[in-house]
Amino acid sequence: MKMILIGGLIGFIIIIISFKSIKNKIARKDMLCNIEITFNEKNVNVKAIIDTGNFLKEPLTGKPVVIVEKQVLKECISAEILQNIQDIINGKVKVSDKYVSKIRLIPFSALGTENGLILGIKPDDFVIQYQGKSMKNKNVIIGIYEKNLSRNNKYNALVGLDIINKLN
Repeated sequence: MKMILIGGLIGFIIIIISFKSIKNKIARKDMLCNIEITFNEKNVNVKAIIDTGNFLKEPLTGKPVVIVEKQVLKECISAEILQNIQDIINGKVKVSDKYVSKIRLIPFSALGTENGLILGIKPDDFVIQYQGKSMKNKNVIIGIYEKNLSRNNKYNALVGLDIINKLN
């Protein structure tokens, strides 16, 4: 019985030390990347966090969705779209012809929101930079999030692992 208790205690200590070691290796800075979004010949650079739980895809094409705060998109996306997000989602406002082909409605579910819709827009260009590597990807949809993603504004976007994996 003593051997079982001592073995269990030693195993527990080894597990705790291993978790601390792994946690230190995966630092917060390793979870951040830079993205550049181009829309109507205007660029915006955004700090993004790699969200291991972001598997959001545009349902018709299967393109990955990068969630970006509305406030940082003001530099490159029309006020016509950003000021009327909920009305566009609800079909109360028509979007001008030059944006119709770029607008997407993306269904999602998350904690607190079982059946939600987020407005997405196809950028003209999308570049991601992570750990010294850079990749251009036109097959991405930008999901416009109306609130802040980070309490301390260290990042303003969420990028899924599937986009990061294409860099390797």
